[in-house]
Amino acid sequence: MAKRVNLRKLAWFAAIALVSLLFWFSPLLAPLKIFVVFIHETGHALATLLTGGRVLSMEVTPWQSGYVRYLGGNALIIASAGYVGSALFGGIMLSLSGRRQWTQHIFTTLAIVFGVVTLCFVRNLFGLIFGLGTTAIFGLLAYKRFPFAVYIVDILAVMSSMYALYDLTDFLWIGARTDAAILAGITGVPAFVWALIWSAISLLVVYTAGKQALTRP
Repeated sequence: MAKRVNLRKLAWFAAIALVSLLFWFSPLLAPLKIFVVFIHETGHALATLLTGGRVLSMEVTPWQSGYVRYLGGNALIIASAGYVGSALFGGIMLSLSGRRQWTQHIFTTLAIVFGVVTLCFVRNLFGLIFGLGTTAIFGLLAYKRFPFAVYIVDILAVMSSMYALYDLTDFLWIGARTDAAILAGITGVPAFVWALIWSAISLLVVYTAGKQALTRP
């Protein structure tokens, strides 16, 4: 028997997505976009460590860009990990959205992750301010039981999923040293092919997580 879609939650997610699209290039959404860039770069940093490399530094800029300097590790996995990390994070957040009993645990985890990554890897001033500021905000949301906190999880979930898909358009920036271009240089496979591969994976992750979130009682 097919599970019924929660129409109220679907409308809420659609409203978040619509507002995000309408204000996509507005400075109002810049902090949320930089948040996802931070997640993207964290994916690179974690992949470096997991494949035996060493993270030299991580930078996140106010222009919604960033990079990780590293030594060693598996370059193919590291270059792919930004895409994968963004998509998985968006999927996990979608899966957890609406679970009020998990809200404080989510913010506690985010505060710890942002704090550790910032202190261990981030070296530029803006990245440090953003990382530690975000850590403080998540820490406050974890400590205090704000009634609106569950909606912040929903917004982060939808925005992260949308930006994870938008992130994969970086192969359009001809000549730029994007992750897709790095993958093309390593493998000889064109950047747009890598973007298509990761787009398919990201869409699958977001679709599966979104379906689970919308059909959960």
